Amino acid sequence: MTAPTITTVSLLEAFSEIAAAMTENRSMLSRIDRIDGDGDHGETMARVFCGVETHLAKLEPSDSTPSELFDIVAESLMTFDAASARLYASAFRRAGTATMRKKALTAADFAKAFKEMAAGIAAHGKAGTETKNIADIWQAAAAAYAEATVSNDDPAVCLAAALEAAEDGVETDAIIHGADATFVNGRRPPDAGALSALLMIRALRDSFR
Repeated sequence: MTAPTITTVSLLEAFSEIAAAMTENRSMLSRIDRIDGDGDHGETMARVFCGVETHLAKLEPSDSTPSELFDIVAESLMTFDAASARLYASAFRRAGTATMRKKALTAADFAKAFKEMAAGIAAHGKAGTETKNIADIWQAAAAAYAEATVSNDDPAVCLAAALEAAEDGVETDAIIHGADATFVNGRRPPDAGALSALLMIRALRDSFR
């Protein structure tokens, strides 16, 4: 039986899933971001990834490899004046470099992309102290994904392992209930960037099933 692979079409569907996740959760993300930030993280992530989706809708899948698609996403992200857009542009640019000349990505190929994405994000941020931040999430997810590929060649299964590792220690109830719920019993709210990273990894897992 042939192992599942990630194609350009798969990635186009994944970025649509990411845009939908950011749009659906933008109010929650912005509410949480108001605690320690500018309060615009949710609106920014929704605007940025909906913009990416619109850009990608103009493409013919057969004209681009997964690597080229990652580069196109990075270029699209760089058109937005937002720190999160620049951060993910760096991540996806590195993913493109890691997967050059591949027409479809195996689970092991995507592990290389995942590792480089995490490295790109870590290069622009430090690990969290009181709560996990975006760098912590991607590093944990990339490590778990790579470990899962040792015994499994299905990207969706490996992404499920990545998501489970990334969610460990994060108050994921906030994704459902928002920032207010995290103050129950004096709990510190999770980082908005960490939660949007979880949403992105979850969207990837769901789209590759």
